Amino acid sequence: MTTDTVGQDAAVARALAAPTRATILDHLRAAGPRAVKEVADAVGVHANVARGHLDVLVSAGLASVSWRRNSSGGRPAKVYEATPVHVEDGTVLVSDILASLIEAAAPAPGTAKKIAEQAGERLARRIRPGEDELAFSEQVEWLQRALAHVSGGVRVAARGDDWVELEDLDCPFKGIAASHPEIACSLDKALKEGIMRALGADTYVEQVTSIAWGDPSCRDVVRLRGKGTT
Repeated sequence: MTTDTVGQDAAVARALAAPTRATILDHLRAAGPRAVKEVADAVGVHANVARGHLDVLVSAGLASVSWRRNSSGGRPAKVYEATPVHVEDGTVLVSDILASLIEAAAPAPGTAKKIAEQAGERLARRIRPGEDELAFSEQVEWLQRALAHVSGGVRVAARGDDWVELEDLDCPFKGIAASHPEIACSLDKALKEGIMRALGADTYVEQVTSIAWGDPSCRDVVRLRGKGTT
């Protein structure tokens, strides 16, 4: 890892450490290019506060600035847009997992799953601010933010008190999904379980649908382990 990469990771970590900035970034990813006032109204802060947070996101490379023409004429409006940094992060993460598998010649059963879990734990520790205990709803929010670094289409499809169903229109393991769908799905589930473990939750993932098996999207239920489950 180069000095530039370390510096960029630190800038990203600082930018996401503030909950309001993380919320603003989530809004930009969902809503697309937005002006300062539109962002401020959406997240419930003063426009000057929103502008300050947006400038931090731009400095960290998490957002970019462009201009939008007004339909009624006049000066173009300055707008902010989330940058697709998850694409690069996802490539690095998947490459790291696959490289580790290659280095482990003839891996024993369970090796791939363990490596993917460890990768998920590293990702969660990198983005999570602080070590405070999180409620399950908060863990789910941070799970989504972590997965946004490896896939661009994750959303909550349904949820309960101790479970959440996630839908992903992308696949972080699509590079191997076509030829090895069973491996891709196993790695994806292990990645999610590793992220949740680092966030303080003991969970297991149930696959509902999978892009690797020809479905239009991946759907997984992430469920807290009860005392009676194994």
